[in-house]
Amino acid sequence: MKAKALKIAVTAVVAGSLMTGCATVGGLFGKKKGEDIVQTADKTEQQYYDYAQEAIAKSHNNEAMIALNNIRTFYPTGALAQQALLDLIYVQYQAGNYEAVTQSTAEFIRLYPTSRHIDYALYVQGVTNMGGAPKASRLFKSNQAERNTAYLRLAFQDFQTLVNNFPNSAYAADAAQRMVAIYNDLAENELVAARWYIKRDAMVAAANRAKWVFQYFPQSTAVPEAIAILAYANDELGLKDTASEYKTLLQINYPQYLNSNGTVRLSGTGTKTAVQKALSTISFGKLGRATDAQSYEGGYTGETRTQVIRQAQAMRLPAVSTPAPATNNDAETKKSHLPQFGLGLPNDATGNPSETR
Repeated sequence: MKAKALKIAVTAVVAGSLMTGCATVGGLFGKKKGEDIVQTADKTEQQYYDYAQEAIAKSHNNEAMIALNNIRTFYPTGALAQQALLDLIYVQYQAGNYEAVTQSTAEFIRLYPTSRHIDYALYVQGVTNMGGAPKASRLFKSNQAERNTAYLRLAFQDFQTLVNNFPNSAYAADAAQRMVAIYNDLAENELVAARWYIKRDAMVAAANRAKWVFQYFPQSTAVPEAIAILAYANDELGLKDTASEYKTLLQINYPQYLNSNGTVRLSGTGTKTAVQKALSTISFGKLGRATDAQSYEGGYTGETRTQVIRQAQAMRLPAVSTPAPATNNDAETKKSHLPQFGLGLPNDATGNPSETR
């Protein structure tokens, strides 16, 4: 029994050390039965912080995280507690610990709502969510528009909060540019589905996806192709008047989508424009530390800072992430489901759909 008790005690020491780094367990073998094991710090708050800074400088992320967590464990109300959490966010991101990053940014926003570094926490949270699911989507590089859009929507909300509440932040322009990229990616996601439906001759479903882009992502780079798909789908469904309206829009604004005989040109669609390529996440700035905010310029290029922020502030995402799916059986779609879907132009100035989805 004594051997078993000793084994349990040693296990507790090892577990405690792993969780708190250099923490010590005082008087373990001198304690009487029933007394609590008390963990104590073996460094001052400043010593832990200095050690963390040295580790960060050497890119020793695990050592830095242990030291910073020790500050938060042993000196939760200390003078360096807030800065330790900011540094922890940065180190976790550098270490690829993305799930931990979003937990830490949420905790920072909750603990320090009036901090001058709230914009940094929102920015890092948005950048992390923009990358997608904490592990799976980072194992391979995929087309952002073809993956689950839940994390993109979260990132958009993070950046939207930042640019709306902190337009003068050093991170605002970069966050705004990311919002534009996400907005375009979400619109492109609908076109991916629309193209899929066209290949399967499910024209009503294709038109619904394209109209969703036309109505809810009017500032996106996907609008020209969306109008082309609407014209093509309505033509195929025999709705010539509606198709003609969309062709007129193409003729006036995007004549490259029309052939000389007036038919819609869909070949070659789906390729990214130069604008979309410029907004690829590759062009964004490298994530820095909160202490570098004053010199942070990110990867922002192009329009003036004020213009890109205002453009992002005007963007809105639909409350519902996607239109209701339609049947893939085109014959059934034409006969039974056509009355349920409006395929014409938006009926009101706000762009809100008046038809049943």
